[in-house]
Amino acid sequence: MFLLKNIEIGFVDGLLFSLVAILIVFVVLLIIILCVYLMSKFKFNNKKKQEIANKTTSTQTKKLTIEDIEDEDMMVAALIATAEFVEETKEKDARLVNIKRIA
Repeated sequence: MFLLKNIEIGFVDGLLFSLVAILIVFVVLLIIILCVYLMSKFKFNNKKKQEIANKTTSTQTKKLTIEDIEDEDMMVAALIATAEFVEETKEKDARLVNIKRIA
């Protein structure tokens, strides 16, 4: 359209067109980011919860009590293992199901 007519575009007009174009690009990028974030929440959240629930129910044989932990080193190992599990899976309700001493 600008090529058909001999129109002078000043600096302010060019700056305004550039800012509008940049804003449009950022809005489209934000919409794409929001869509991907929502899709990942709905798609993968249920699978993770089901997999973790299946693992805990299949491996759960008896309730772990404080009497099962024999010494201080075993307690530290149990706490570190539980903390690592929580950090890796981002689960808020983590339970230590089984612990055994390796000679």
